Amino acid sequence: MSFLGLAGLHAFVTGAAGGIGSAIVEEFLAQGCKVTAHDLRSVTRAPSPNLLTVQGDISSESSISSSITNAREHFGPIHILAANAGITDESNDYPIWQMPAELWDKTYAVNVRGTFLTIKHFLSAAELSQKEMGRELSNLAVVVTGSECGKFGQAGHGEYASGKAGLQYGLIRGVKNEIVRLNSKARINAVAPGWVDTPLIEGRLDDPKEMYREAQATVPLRKIANPTDVARAVVFLASHRAAGHITGECISVDGGMEGRIVWSESETLQGKKESPKSKIVRTQTAPPIPQALTPAAQPKNSIKLLISVDFDAVSGWLGTGASSDNNLADYSSGYFSANVGVPRLLKLFKKLGIADKITWFVPMHSAESFPEQFKAILDTGCEIGLHGYCHEGAPQLTPNQERDVLHYCISVYRTLTGGKKPLGYRAPLYQLRENTIALLEEYDFLYDSSLSHHDSTPYFIPRVPQIDTPSFTPTTSAATWMHPLPAPLPPTEKTLVEIPANWYAEDMTPLQYWPHTSNSQGYVDVRVVERMWMDRFEYLRREMGDEEMVVFPLILHPDTSGMAHVIGMIERVLGWLKGWAEEVEYLTMGDVARRWKAKAEGRG
Repeated sequence: MSFLGLAGLHAFVTGAAGGIGSAIVEEFLAQGCKVTAHDLRSVTRAPSPNLLTVQGDISSESSISSSITNAREHFGPIHILAANAGITDESNDYPIWQMPAELWDKTYAVNVRGTFLTIKHFLSAAELSQKEMGRELSNLAVVVTGSECGKFGQAGHGEYASGKAGLQYGLIRGVKNEIVRLNSKARINAVAPGWVDTPLIEGRLDDPKEMYREAQATVPLRKIANPTDVARAVVFLASHRAAGHITGECISVDGGMEGRIVWSESETLQGKKESPKSKIVRTQTAPPIPQALTPAAQPKNSIKLLISVDFDAVSGWLGTGASSDNNLADYSSGYFSANVGVPRLLKLFKKLGIADKITWFVPMHSAESFPEQFKAILDTGCEIGLHGYCHEGAPQLTPNQERDVLHYCISVYRTLTGGKKPLGYRAPLYQLRENTIALLEEYDFLYDSSLSHHDSTPYFIPRVPQIDTPSFTPTTSAATWMHPLPAPLPPTEKTLVEIPANWYAEDMTPLQYWPHTSNSQGYVDVRVVERMWMDRFEYLRREMGDEEMVVFPLILHPDTSGMAHVIGMIERVLGWLKGWAEEVEYLTMGDVARRWKAKAEGRG
């Protein structure tokens, strides 16, 4: 017989499909209990004669009442309730004055109302069982899953922290005085976990600074709890034999978490090997984003975060994306770009407080075809650069056509922006040639962002002649191609500043499918791209801190990043970058080009 004396008792566990809930189910089964595992989702586990799985919604009174009735009919009287179900939204951090009421209501509907309804109908069922039996149920116990957020609070998550505080301090201390009127030995307690390695916090501690600040610096044991750590505390409190004189208490399962720093950052992050117990393992299809255990020295200068958006819309299918097989289904994604993608990105940029630091590259076909969206972009105070008329690639045009397109685009730009002059240019599909550069210099552009001679610092575009492709024919002498590149000429006053751009900095190639494009992908897991971008930033921060100016460009497209499964990743990355605080600075490309050129010319 186990010391806990729970064998043969019936335990009802809510939130049983989650990390902690599934561990609670396993612990009760290991103690010889009959277990009803309840969740809104399907509970997947190997069948057992002692296990009943039930789907239901704890925030619905009829649903939870029905679930408890079904459990009682299947296994008989319910002795133990593990009220574990709860939700949180870790994708956003809202200060109380910005928190959507809908989020508050949704969280309270599950965490507070749902827990109340679960306890209510569990005790009602116990009362009915006792009347039928003519005696008190043995080992009648309730254990509520709270949170250390309810003890210490959690900035940005008042809806979660306040609800948990109400449960673990208010509710259980009131119910402990009522429950004994139903059953003289009945008890109710709570557990308050700190950080636990479950999918609920997936991605929350990917940032090593966040890991240190939230989960290591304040925890003497310096480790993240496993779900089993919490489950065993729940089973202990459920046992009359082990905890029969404990009621109305909230037991912290948090490694000794304090509301102050216990370990210095150097003690926690430097020179220590990660132990298996402290390593977070997440359930996801892509590998987790690696965590740097040894932080790099802070860069001498802030890294310039250059977020640009190519608003191609339908024009992307007319120029470089032209195909005789294109049809309305293809053009439809261009309409999505304008009507859905642009508003979603604008909303996100405003939420992050960076809308006026974004550089939008807009084909004038998009500006003229979708004037409301263009005005909404313009009204943010952002920078707008040119991107062709209908996304024409330079190789598609004659030099005269290219001049005509640029001249017309400048004219439209001036009309739509109240006479402003464009400073920046990005070649559609990064396709430009020496003639393009000469035209941009002639029209007094400040910078281009299409090339990748470097990936993280601005530079003057080298002034070199056109590079000719060798002619490998039987009659051609090898001597005609065996010579080095000519040395670049010194930059002039008109030489363009180049802001690096490359395929690995953009979203579209891996994340959007183009049916008639040979290198189209579109089915790459967003977390692969997310990890790649974060890895690139961490390398630049670690290895290029002494450079005069380090830039980190990202290139987005509304038709790609505006998609529902992508924009959440964009928000995570931009928020993560912003979290580096004084080490980073969001800027437009024009601002960076001006600063860099002034320094390069000895004026900065």
